[in-house]
This record gives sequence, structure tokens and C-alpha cells, in this order.
Amino acid sequence: MKTCLPIALLLLLAGPALGPAFAQDTGAVFAALDADHDGKLSRAEAQKNPAVLAVFDQADKNHDGYLSRAEFDAAFGK
Repeated sequence: MKTCLPIALLLLLAGPALGPAFAQDTGAVFAALDADHDGKLSRAEAQKNPAVLAVFDQADKNHDGYLSRAEFDAAFGK
């Protein structure tokens, strides 16, 4: 529950950077960021979105340097 407030604040502050689809469909945002279509986000791919980059390390639960779709969904509330 502690991570909900910082993520909510980031979503509010980054509104235009995330686009209206972010709150509706994290899958579309994930797909847009996953430039090499390997099913995971690298730190370089996450840099395209300030809100995702800001929570990258916290969301990377297995500390492999990537965000899986499950880690991304968990971090952004889907």
C-alpha cells in the first residue's frame, strides 16, 4: 500500500507525458515503450516515460534490470 501514493502522485504530475490511455490500458503503454518487442522494458526504454523511469528500480522486483509485463502492471495498478 505504501507504493500507491507515490505512483498516484507521479501519474497526476506526469499526466500529458503518459497520455490518456495510461489510466485505461497499461498494456498499450507497455507496448509503446517496448521498442524491441521482447516483452520486457529495459531502463533505456523506460527513459521515454518519466513516470515509469521514476519507479523503475522499485518496480523491478527480481532486480534483473528489466520490467516484465507483470512487474509493470503491478507497479501501475492493473
